[in-house]
Amino acid sequence: MKKIFGRILVCCTITAFLSACGWHLRGAPKNFPPGSQLYISAEDPRSDIAAELTRLLQNAGLPMAASPLEADYDLTIHREIERKRTVSVDAQGRAAEYELITSALYSVRDSTGYTLLNNAQADVYRTLEWNANEIVSKGEEERLLREEMRRELIGRIIDRLRRIDVNAPAEDKSY
Repeated sequence: MKKIFGRILVCCTITAFLSACGWHLRGAPKNFPPGSQLYISAEDPRSDIAAELTRLLQNAGLPMAASPLEADYDLTIHREIERKRTVSVDAQGRAAEYELITSALYSVRDSTGYTLLNNAQADVYRTLEWNANEIVSKGEEERLLREEMRRELIGRIIDRLRRIDVNAPAEDKSY
């Protein structure tokens, strides 16, 4: 009985500390004024990042505009880049290790056309060890790593959106 009471007390104490320190679950950026709508577009119509970002922010409760004319803020993804470069080679001169790079270049504007964030870039890097004897499994590992990198890249874009001060006077905005 004392163990159960002790565990409940510890859980309540941890909950109280977490709520007091300002910790909260990640979600939609809260810096946009209530009721404002965001429109996400991409120069590449098949953009995986734009589609996933739209879905995540919509599920997090941020109102999304159906068109740029209805939006208070417009996030444009200019480029998505996936690169792969050789980091090391084996004794036969074949690639033994690759560096995978996923990048996005994006901008944010308000409804008046004022640029809040201009050509910001988010990058994610991962290392992939390569074995020519395991091409199929390494190809699948690369695909899974790319998906994970895309999710992390989207998280970085959302974190950057959180730091935009949309209420600051125009002369104070140094983005």
